[in-house]
Amino acid sequence: MPQIKVPAALAGGGAGETLEVSGDTVGEVLDNHANDHGPELRDSVVEDGEIKEFINVFVDGEEATTLDQPVDDDTLIRVMPAASGGR
Repeated sequence: MPQIKVPAALAGGGAGETLEVSGDTVGEVLDNHANDHGPELRDSVVEDGEIKEFINVFVDGEEATTLDQPVDDDTLIRVMPAASGGR
């Protein structure tokens, strides 16, 4: 089953965690996570059916550009808010 690593910043105020969540695409994994754990993570990542501009989603270390990206049973999905700031 794919795993999703949720950073503390997007874990609804809790500590970051890695969870096994079923799904065949990044979008399905996020939807299934929302069904089991609440919509906060999905709502932080997805807007109008796409990955939000300032959120990075990585599938086995490669940046995902679409929610339709396929995942395998041994896939690790990492969700990270984009870092920015300073001059």
